[in-house]
Amino acid sequence: MTITEKYIKKILPLLTLSNDSEVSTKLIDGLIAYEFACPFCGYLQSKERHKRKKVAILLPHKESYGYTFFCHRKRSEECRSSRSFPNFLAMFNQSLFNKYQKERFHAGTVGKGHNIASPKFNSID
Repeated sequence: MTITEKYIKKILPLLTLSNDSEVSTKLIDGLIAYEFACPFCGYLQSKERHKRKKVAILLPHKESYGYTFFCHRKRSEECRSSRSFPNFLAMFNQSLFNKYQKERFHAGTVGKGHNIASPKFNSID
């Protein structure tokens, strides 16, 4: 299991709590994708059933271990374009993103040539 997959598993329960919906899995070209109600624009919907509609997806990349977030509604600023998993995680849960970034830093998968910048650590005086 990659670090990204580990953190996807951590956010799946949070996605169901944020809008009282379920997360479903879907096989796309032999890779697992996750479908769920959008945590960014779901609250903008007037009808309860539209809030829980699965319009967002985390799609796996074929050539790498990354994922991309897509929302089919594109009604809010957060949903207008696709986002890499690190960007999605930073918007959805900043504290979990900080842990993700730190774990990736220790694994050596941040910085030049990777999809996440090197973290900036606060120095303690």
